[in-house]
Amino acid sequence: MANHWCEMVEDANPIHHDDEYAKSTWLDGAFAPPTMLYAWGMQPVWPERDYERPLRDLTIEGCPNRVAVKTINEYEKPLRYGDTLTMTSQISEISEEKTTRLGTGHFVTATDTFRNQDEEIVGTHSFVLFIYGSGGDGS
Repeated sequence: MANHWCEMVEDANPIHHDDEYAKSTWLDGAFAPPTMLYAWGMQPVWPERDYERPLRDLTIEGCPNRVAVKTINEYEKPLRYGDTLTMTSQISEISEEKTTRLGTGHFVTATDTFRNQDEEIVGTHSFVLFIYGSGGDGS
C-alpha cells in the first residue's frame, strides 16, 4: 500500500523502499511515508460496517448542520514496515457556543491516536468540525 501511495504522489524518496539506503540514515531502516498512518487507520466506507464513529453519532440540539474546519496530523515516530498499529478515537474538545457567519454552534474536535505494538504513540490525527444551526450573518 505504501509503494502504491509513493507512486501515486510521485514520491521517489528511497528511504521508503530501499532498506540499504535507509540504513545509512538516522532512521536506520526503511519506513513508511508518515501520511500512511491516517490511510491505514481510516475506517472503510465500503462496504458499510458498524464502526465506532464518534463524530457521526454526535448530535447537538438545534445544530443540524456540519462543516469541516481543519485537520491536524502530528507524526511522533517513524512507521516501520511490520509494525502493528492500533487506533483509539475520542471527542477531545467541544467549544463554548460560538456565533459565526454560518450560524451559532460549537467547534468539535475529534482525535485519533495511533500506537504501535509497544504502546508508543506514533501519531495523532485531529479533525475539527463546526456543528451549527442557522441564523448567522450568512443565513
